[in-house]
Amino acid sequence: MSDAVGASVAEPFNALEVPLAPGVTLVEASAGTGKTFAITRLVLRLLLERRVESLSRILVVTFTEKATQELVTRIRSVLRLAEQVWSDTPPPLSDTTADLFALRATHGPAGRQVVQDALAALDDLAVSTIHGFCQRILSESALESRIPFRTTFIEDDTEPFSRAARDWARRRVMLNDEAAGMVVAEGGNVDAWVKKVVSPYRRQPQTRVEHDPTDEAQALVADFVTSVDGAFELEKTRRHLLGFDDLLRKLSDALVGEGPEGPLARRIRTRFGAALIDEFQDTDQTQFPIFSNAFAGCPLFLIGDPKQSIYRFRGADIHAYLRAATAARRKYTLFQNFRSTAGYVLAVEQLFTRASDPFLVSEQDIPFPRVSAALAPPPPGAVATDGRGAMEWWWVDGSLGKKKTVSKDDAIRLVVRDVTNEIVRLQAGGVAYGSIAVLTRTNDEARLVKASLDRARVPAVIGGDADVLESEEAQELSRLAAAIAVPHDSRAVRSAMATRLWGSDAAEIAHTLDTNGAHEAAWAAITERFVRARELWRTRGVAAAFGELLAERRTAARLLALPDGERRLTNVRHVTELFHEGWATEGIAPEGFSAWVARERTVVNTPGRRELRLETDSDAVQVLTVHKAKGLQFDIVFCPMLWQSRGPDEGPLGVPVALVSDGATAVLDLGTSRIGERQSTARLEDRAENLRLAYVALTRAIHRCYVVWGEIGQKGAGDSALGHLLRTPDGTVSRETLADLVAQSGGVMTVRDVVADAPRAVAPAPGGVTAKAAPRALRLAAGQLESWRMTSFSGLIMEAHSDEGRDVADPLMLPERAEEPMPATGFRAFPAGRQAGIALHDIFEALDFRRAGDDRTRDLVRRTLGRYGLVDDASLAEGRVDDVVAMLETTCRAPIPGAGFTLAQVPLRATLREWRFDLSVATPSARRIADALAAHGSPHARAYAPLVRALRDSVVGGYLNGVVDLAFEHEGQWWLMDWKSNQLGAADDDYAPPALDAAMRAAHYTLQYHLYLVALHRHLLLRQPGYDPAAHWGGVAYVFLRGVAGVGEHGWFRDRPTPALLDALDVALGRRR
Repeated sequence: MSDAVGASVAEPFNALEVPLAPGVTLVEASAGTGKTFAITRLVLRLLLERRVESLSRILVVTFTEKATQELVTRIRSVLRLAEQVWSDTPPPLSDTTADLFALRATHGPAGRQVVQDALAALDDLAVSTIHGFCQRILSESALESRIPFRTTFIEDDTEPFSRAARDWARRRVMLNDEAAGMVVAEGGNVDAWVKKVVSPYRRQPQTRVEHDPTDEAQALVADFVTSVDGAFELEKTRRHLLGFDDLLRKLSDALVGEGPEGPLARRIRTRFGAALIDEFQDTDQTQFPIFSNAFAGCPLFLIGDPKQSIYRFRGADIHAYLRAATAARRKYTLFQNFRSTAGYVLAVEQLFTRASDPFLVSEQDIPFPRVSAALAPPPPGAVATDGRGAMEWWWVDGSLGKKKTVSKDDAIRLVVRDVTNEIVRLQAGGVAYGSIAVLTRTNDEARLVKASLDRARVPAVIGGDADVLESEEAQELSRLAAAIAVPHDSRAVRSAMATRLWGSDAAEIAHTLDTNGAHEAAWAAITERFVRARELWRTRGVAAAFGELLAERRTAARLLALPDGERRLTNVRHVTELFHEGWATEGIAPEGFSAWVARERTVVNTPGRRELRLETDSDAVQVLTVHKAKGLQFDIVFCPMLWQSRGPDEGPLGVPVALVSDGATAVLDLGTSRIGERQSTARLEDRAENLRLAYVALTRAIHRCYVVWGEIGQKGAGDSALGHLLRTPDGTVSRETLADLVAQSGGVMTVRDVVADAPRAVAPAPGGVTAKAAPRALRLAAGQLESWRMTSFSGLIMEAHSDEGRDVADPLMLPERAEEPMPATGFRAFPAGRQAGIALHDIFEALDFRRAGDDRTRDLVRRTLGRYGLVDDASLAEGRVDDVVAMLETTCRAPIPGAGFTLAQVPLRATLREWRFDLSVATPSARRIADALAAHGSPHARAYAPLVRALRDSVVGGYLNGVVDLAFEHEGQWWLMDWKSNQLGAADDDYAPPALDAAMRAAHYTLQYHLYLVALHRHLLLRQPGYDPAAHWGGVAYVFLRGVAGVGEHGWFRDRPTPALLDALDVALGRRR
């Protein structure tokens, strides 16, 4: 057995030897011990040892969407590395490949085919969040799970809860003077009550409310909790809605109700033969029953670390984890740390082993295993020479305060100052800003740190997944949109003028209220701006409308003059992009914009889409909360706020609140006679989670971590998590306590004192200028903000033709040839138009080219056409499906002219479907693009160049976005394809090469594919080692689907870029040499 503090723990985990037997296996992985590495090896062994028939039979579940993406990437990498190890020219033996060579020796040549089959089926790998897994099972098994077929899944329940809260206030408060008086006296914000009492009430299933019925405030709050919760549940039932928690509860109820041999559990096992559950420490009461029933008799691995269970506010229950752990047949622990230096690993161990119960539970339940450092990374810059320990303590002495201790606010001010000064010192000593992180407890603390770093000219960004639609900038842009919708509504316009983005002060707004002639002229000028913006919105989109308004108001200059100006301007750009996307995809008019934004906030947030973006891509200090830092690592970490502790919770109207477990249920106590003991129990739970938070924070560092402690606040921070770890047997924590800890550390810890009057350091200005920089506003040329925006190929062509008075609402669709009769049968009779084109694109996005024409393809076509209303006529339905399936089979099996292969030879894993890109551009001109085409293009491109030269220049500095229908790699060469459903005519000759050549030029598709080529060219320069355009480009093909025959060139437009053309276009679009 292995060594652990306080108790013997599980056996050491060996990825190559752990049994893959049926039943539950628990794998506990301390921070940095290679949990993801272990998962990838388990997946490989499940395949090699034939525990499952194929990769699609393995389920991998993790906590977040980001984590699913990382796991897919890591599993793909391991499979590719294994393919190399099994090849005839394997890579050299190394720490990375040693275990794979061992597997090769065990499984021999047969393993090669297993690995190759897994790579070919990589798209079938099921990696998802727990909620994604539950949603998929419930959707596919609606009958077994008794879920209504027309159920909608929602991620954000803020809006329906807010509506329920306001309804309660109208019904319960407005007609009751006494209740109204209590609510109004507190501020009247019942939305805030949801977070204070309804969210805790819903955190655990079967929670009951207890209160003193004689206390009017408690009775009112209790009624609020039960009424709002009941109204929300009623609305979900009425509208067939399911939230994330409902997904787990519904599936758990169904599986527990029927047992492991019920039809739903058997159906899940028919699909999956093994499951690996990552981050299991953040489980709740519903999750283990789901997996234990669904995977009874199958290998079920539960992988996590109870020391890192930090999501209680999202419903994670450490006690549910501990109960599940007792059901495991086998228990293992990872004992090697692959993140931190040996000195830092030892420092963390010494801190957490001071207490016999470092996590406030039995050491048998959550032990602290001793891990060894597997790596010895060299320390960066000053860290190697400054003589400080791997863990440096900063002591805040009580003498720095006005009494015996330092106030919380003063302590934060001193600590933030010293964090800033130390970062300036480290950078001067050669430590890169980007290798440093400051971890805080709250977002407000993160903003304080960021503001201090900004003042010191230290580049810093706040990381996290906050929703940009919840930002102030999103709200203000919505107010601008409201004024654009009704430009003659004085209230809407003045509301927009009062935003920071517009920038009017009170005097300017008041001037519009005057009744003299000057007022009328000023007001007419303002309304005219919004009228103009409304027209721009209609013709060129949201980005153009906002861009012109904000450019006229010099918004960028004013925002950048603020301490957090980069953050604000980044949000403006991000929100504008999202709003423009809504306009482009759904045609949102200004009048419907508010409703669209409200609806958008409630839908699932695709990872990265609405997440706050970093203000800058430059080398910058990362400032983020501990929750956001989980899973990350940095050379240097500052933990300046771990000394803080929480007081007892207080609910609305001053009502005390305590949420505690009571056996299988929970109690929300609002002030009964037992509130004191229950608040003590709740505080103990809080402190236990804060200890786990401290562990997460303190295990992010590779080389060094700075930790603050001292005589802070009335209780001297003794109630905090660090207080529990540092406290001596007599219950005190003093400067001497730290000194003793440091003296016994063997040099891995040091301590220094925070002083009152340390000067504030300022980082050198770029270019080495050290003089204090004077604040200045950025001077922008007229229209500069307009020149930055997100645009697309469609937008470029619309602007290029705007002076010609042509109707180019959809430049991607050529004019229909209505004068020529369409054939009565075949795919050329398929409907034309936007909806039909979108439906075909959806089909191609999901199509497996190798199986075009099979039953699954037919089902795909039937579902998609039905979704777009293209098979509503029963007399045409099956014939139309037949026509589309025949077209797909012909297109996929037809030889690509001049290429020597067919699409049916291209596996799914080699393709990028609907590949979205943002192409950085710097005010390109039509002339420069035309020059590049004329000098280096194909004959077709050279003939097209004069048409480009004739286009009106459009200023589009910023980003050009687009979506490539298909990019794929075949035999080491990359290809671009675009599907065109245009109706060019009835005759075969209408799709012959000369006709397609003319059609490409007429619709400016030639310009489109050259822009797409540059986007993929830049992508490959960054992502593909040894990329050589001459060797790695196959070509581009535009496939006119109505013209493709089984053989020949009809329906196919082909071109192949030269390296010289790619380089010239890259420069023309603003690449810096």
